[in-house]
Amino acid sequence: MLSPMDIRERLRDWVSTNLSNSSDDVLIDELGFVNHKSGKTIDTSFRADLALANGRLVGFEIKSGADNLKRWPAQCEAYFNVFDEVWLCTHGRHLEKALSMTPKKTGVLLVDDLGGVAMLRAAQRNNALSAYDLTGLLWRDELDELCRRNDIPTRSKETKAEIRAKVSKEITVETIRAYVLARLKARRSN
Repeated sequence: MLSPMDIRERLRDWVSTNLSNSSDDVLIDELGFVNHKSGKTIDTSFRADLALANGRLVGFEIKSGADNLKRWPAQCEAYFNVFDEVWLCTHGRHLEKALSMTPKKTGVLLVDDLGGVAMLRAAQRNNALSAYDLTGLLWRDELDELCRRNDIPTRSKETKAEIRAKVSKEITVETIRAYVLARLKARRSN
């Protein structure tokens, strides 16, 4: 049975061949992000096993044969708050259950024990991004820069959450999304 690391390498190859079309495209292993839950004071942390930044932000969750799908519904919901496309790369052991519990707009890739990867369903564009959750992909200095560019006053004593709330209320999700993509790509080129 392939380990999650082995699957990630196969997935990176598949993404490079099938979804990446430029040398400027960036693949990011284990991209951490946070989501805000209504009624909660603390954001919930998540991690995409693999992300692609190439004019769109694409998130991939890997479920190996040794994994289970208990966390997948919450992960999937969180992914749809920040990613333009969401993909589940699952071992055949989970396929039937994964298909029944995964939204139709989620892309599904099947990985076998020999390392083969096959697309069962293409991901559809997600148009329901959360401006607040997208800002969770930014570092504090990047948030401050985004505020400066958009004439939003900030104070050094404000928390990152306070800045994120301001940004998400005063800047369009499209502007935030474009800035997040640019920053993720710039981080990888430095």
